[in-house]
Amino acid sequence: MLNDDDLNRYARQVIIPNFDENGQERLLNTKCLIVGAGGLGCPVGLYASAAGFGYIEIWDDDIIEITNLNRQIAHKTNNIGFNKAENLAKECIKINPNITVRFQSSNFDISKDINIFDIIFDCSDNQETKYALNYLSHKHRKILISGSAVQMEGQLSVLKSGLNNTLPCYECIFPKTTEKAPITNCREAGIIGSITAFIASMQVSEAIKEIALLNYPSISGYLILYDGFSQSLDKIKITKKNNCLICSN
Repeated sequence: MLNDDDLNRYARQVIIPNFDENGQERLLNTKCLIVGAGGLGCPVGLYASAAGFGYIEIWDDDIIEITNLNRQIAHKTNNIGFNKAENLAKECIKINPNITVRFQSSNFDISKDINIFDIIFDCSDNQETKYALNYLSHKHRKILISGSAVQMEGQLSVLKSGLNNTLPCYECIFPKTTEKAPITNCREAGIIGSITAFIASMQVSEAIKEIALLNYPSISGYLILYDGFSQSLDKIKITKKNNCLICSN
């Protein structure tokens, strides 16, 4: 049950139709994992903390550099040289000291245990991590909210193939290939900070819908494409691939 402090802190959320106190309680009982504490992970962590996700764990083994600061908004100049996951966790607690925030200064691979989590935020910037997250989320029946951003463009998908065998997984959308992949990381292609913030805010909004706003339709089964040049959003229907190595069995 929400206490008086909760009711004050989340007052502007619980008055939303179909959200109310029950929705906030569901958020407070939700455990989420954020993989990547960079351009996407920073705003995801800050907004998820402010919204009242009760348990947040952040994984990233990277160190803060000055080139990160145009978009990784939880990190400041005096944090350069420190671990990203640890610093983001500290900033999340500053926003909301009533939740639990933990971190691991490690990268993510297929050996990790994600069983305790309800929501997985894919805020990584490399395909290897995204494929590992997809495999484990499908295997352990977790909701995976995957975001990516480069230059002035972004993508968003909510993946629930482990919970519904008619829905596609990440590899249905982006199959593995032996061909050389296009440059998709910020270090080589560039990125505008507001683009990562926009995609990250949508990731958290979708997580809130999945947990607290159950009367609203999920975007699972669709790929959202954002073009910052034209300020356009496209919603593309994605079909499950019958021969997908991850989710077709």
